[in-house]
Amino acid sequence: MIKHTLLLSAALPLIAAAAPAPKADPLAASFRAHVAFLADDLLEGRGIGSQGHEIAANYIAQHFARLGLQPAGDNGTWFQRVNFAESRFASERETAVMETGAGKTITLENGVGLVLSPGDLAGPESISGEMVFVGYGLQDKSQGIDDFAGLDLKGKYAVVLSGAPDGMNSEVAAHLARTSKGIAALQAGAVGMITVRTLKEAARLPWEKFAPRARLPRRVLLGPDGQALGDGAGLKVRASVDDAAAAALFAGSAMSFADVQAAAAKGPVKGFPLQGRFKINRATKLERISSPNVLGLLPGTDKSLAAEIVVISAHSDHVGTKANPKPGEDRIFNGAMDNASGTATMMEAATALVKAPPKRSVLFLATTAEESGLLGADYFSRQPTVDVKRIVADVNIDMPILTCDFGDVVAFGGDRSTLGPTVAAAAKAMKLGLSPDPQPEEAVFTRSDHYPFVRKGVPSVFLKTGWTDAKGGMACKDAERAFRLNSYHEVSDQLDLPFDWAAAAKWSRLNTDIIRRIANGTAAPRWYEGDYFGAAFAPTAPKAPKPR
Repeated sequence: MIKHTLLLSAALPLIAAAAPAPKADPLAASFRAHVAFLADDLLEGRGIGSQGHEIAANYIAQHFARLGLQPAGDNGTWFQRVNFAESRFASERETAVMETGAGKTITLENGVGLVLSPGDLAGPESISGEMVFVGYGLQDKSQGIDDFAGLDLKGKYAVVLSGAPDGMNSEVAAHLARTSKGIAALQAGAVGMITVRTLKEAARLPWEKFAPRARLPRRVLLGPDGQALGDGAGLKVRASVDDAAAAALFAGSAMSFADVQAAAAKGPVKGFPLQGRFKINRATKLERISSPNVLGLLPGTDKSLAAEIVVISAHSDHVGTKANPKPGEDRIFNGAMDNASGTATMMEAATALVKAPPKRSVLFLATTAEESGLLGADYFSRQPTVDVKRIVADVNIDMPILTCDFGDVVAFGGDRSTLGPTVAAAAKAMKLGLSPDPQPEEAVFTRSDHYPFVRKGVPSVFLKTGWTDAKGGMACKDAERAFRLNSYHEVSDQLDLPFDWAAAAKWSRLNTDIIRRIANGTAAPRWYEGDYFGAAFAPTAPKAPKPR
């Protein structure tokens, strides 16, 4: 007994000196639980129209209900049903027949020298027309740009260069390239649009990597009346051709395609009629798909400010499953980082904000069909369940990289409105930096669900983790690069990625503070004077002087 007592007494100082086990962060655990559920195999990649995505939407809605938010969807529900027409080819082979100005007839096969989209009408169809080159195909009268001026497009194909001229602001260029080409071609009476590539685009994306897109399905928004919604949605044909086919298109015309490419590398190129004809042959089958946005509202506490709404958005959909997996191959695109992590951020912000509601109201919006071209957010912007004039800001969360303890944040669009200083203040309070867009050439500001809000005149930011790590190094740049190379839109985007759940909790706290600061601010966010998007989409709204 004495011997045992002595041994025990000798051990006691060692036990007392041992450091206590660190307390687990309940926010990190809760965040992980949301991601684990949303990215589980049972949800089969949360593809739109699938049971898995419906389960995800119901999970989010029940979280909102448990918190005591108000349903803000259609007819007093949590959901806004969004309808789509999904078109696929019913034909085994699609072609384009070109009658060139050199007197030759060339047949292109879809997926070889041609990338052709399915149509909007079920059944077989052939659509033929003359062609007109319209330069980059851009139109913005406020900027004095109209590539369609003086050209007759009625019943013809508009042949457009990819992208926009160098020298334009990359975000403005991406916006115009994304929207104005289809809109202007449709308004000019064109039957379709054929895209030919600039030298820059050909170097960025070789044709052999672009061609596999040829037989992918196409999704179009449908309005309450069943008619197609979207930029240039009424165009019958959208196609791209490789450089050899483009050279044939321009044969016998005012300029050769090689000369057009060379000129386009220096700036805008004036359009002119082409000599041949273009005829597509295809057959399409159509399917209607329905998928929900999920909306919950936290009413503001200040009588004079509660009518104003701050939106925090994140897309809940992903890309579903592989069409033809090999035996034993993982077929599920779980989308843990993209965007279960963004959805979890929004849900945790709701959890925190209900404990001390801010002055302005906050709308939590889980969108569908982001992966199909921002369609869920686009539908909400066109058919809002709340008065869009009440929305004063949108903060969008999409695919933060949470495999690294980040030391800074990037607010895409933060330099365009007073939202930028608000994000900076919240970051500073957490000893984080606010960094400029590290890749402005990518025009990220036009590529996520905040963009439809921008087009409604709403100051918006898209928040992502930056490249700097918490120790001041660049480990987070390496982490993002590794994710994009190995897991972006791959089956490996799942829970066994090396998530840093403490960093996820930090990310959640930062975003909650940003929303709280906006919702409690003395003044609503404002576009800066002279900003393109503020001038284009909120021309009469008060503006703020841009800091020097």
